[in-house]
Amino acid sequence: MPYADQCHVGRRVKLALLDADEVRRIHEATLDVLAEVGVTYHSQRALDVLEAHGAAIDRESTVAKLPPELIEQALATLPHEFVLGGREPEYDLPLDGEHIYISSDGCGVFRRESDGTVRPSRKQDLADCAKVVQALDHVSATSAVVSAQDCPPETRVLHEFDACLRHSAKHSIVVSIKEDWEARHLIRMAEAVAGGSAELKRRPTFTAIICTVSPLHQERFGMDLALTLAEAGIPVSFYPMPILGATAPVTVAGSAVVNNAEFVSAAVLVQLAFPGAKVIHGGGPTAMDMTSGAYASNAPEVMLLRSVQGHMADFYGVPAWYGAGATTAKEPGVQSAYENTLAMFMAYANGADVTFGTGLLDGSRILCLENMVVDDEVMGMVKRILRGVEVGDETMAVDLIKRMGFGGDYLFDNHTRRHVRELWQARLGETGSYDAWQTAGAKGIVEKAQERVTEILAAPTLEFPEDLGREFDAVIAAAAR
Repeated sequence: MPYADQCHVGRRVKLALLDADEVRRIHEATLDVLAEVGVTYHSQRALDVLEAHGAAIDRESTVAKLPPELIEQALATLPHEFVLGGREPEYDLPLDGEHIYISSDGCGVFRRESDGTVRPSRKQDLADCAKVVQALDHVSATSAVVSAQDCPPETRVLHEFDACLRHSAKHSIVVSIKEDWEARHLIRMAEAVAGGSAELKRRPTFTAIICTVSPLHQERFGMDLALTLAEAGIPVSFYPMPILGATAPVTVAGSAVVNNAEFVSAAVLVQLAFPGAKVIHGGGPTAMDMTSGAYASNAPEVMLLRSVQGHMADFYGVPAWYGAGATTAKEPGVQSAYENTLAMFMAYANGADVTFGTGLLDGSRILCLENMVVDDEVMGMVKRILRGVEVGDETMAVDLIKRMGFGGDYLFDNHTRRHVRELWQARLGETGSYDAWQTAGAKGIVEKAQERVTEILAAPTLEFPEDLGREFDAVIAAAAR
């Protein structure tokens, strides 16, 4: 059975946070900002593309103003559906509006051990994370969850990709890429996995997350990379990260306009250069705690803003990819669970196809593998809720109700047997009696999650083809010269 089958939710339950008129107003406000204020593109290559298609360019300030008709022309070529390829085809992830996925998070710099100690991250931590991702039912993609700080800076992103693919057959997310030459080496590694450039375009082995810079900046690295990756068929999730009240208006609707303008201005560029390039409506907006200045990644207003993003992705007809697991908790427990649960549910109920991600504490700084195991359980619950309720003759069971009458016992009926496996089952959560829980050792969820991590890491590593390993080693060695 293809892995994606267990990620299928159909035409899911959705919350109508905005109506059609409100969505249209945010789009029109975006067009107004891009035409009147524009966006600063720090890439001469990007400015060349935009100027060739009729944008108003100021070379000295590097500001480009985008006419509404140019934007509409470019957005019309966005693909609505495509596949994220696994290292093995059984782990391919269709982005079609009927499947939902969560990946591990990215860009952390520490690892929390099971005893609570925290240390700088290294390449082995990415391997451990990828191994856990591979073993979990509901985490669908691995990533550079933390930095491989024990590897040379000039090849670090390649080592991170290497660790992910050697230990998981699932799709991979690249988040720390900076230079064009890094992208070209990554593409070589991905082509080796896919079986050539044509197959890579059909089943891209990795997705790149490229952050924009709020407010209204597109950095040189990001835009140059986006053009190189788009040409190779690699999906790009443009990822605005406005901070409500700091780098964007404090109001949710105002930050939504900034967020959307940054996405649209990046998407327009790659569509003008390569019509039909795979683009994902991304974003990881946050808020500033006004009493301390701290990063608040899961404040209610942030969840609402990500929900607005989902509506905008629906409006443009493109896949949606948002941050939804970056708890600010410092240890796994109640806070990390309620923050990530609410963030995940709000994201998916408002249109997200993918969320990025799980596994980090302290606002995406500290890797905690047991937290990923807990989130995997949460994701299973979220999927079940989003599948909604099927109403039909079989599910309403009127004939059964009539037959049972007032004193029937449904437990042993064939109808129950046919449908009992459809019920969601907890793996970590306690559903038995208090006495049974005590007899079993009175273990909490975090302790059980830690045991699950230990079990996964002790299991044999997923087989990795030797010829592919040699190819990866050769690419990394060539990049180090």
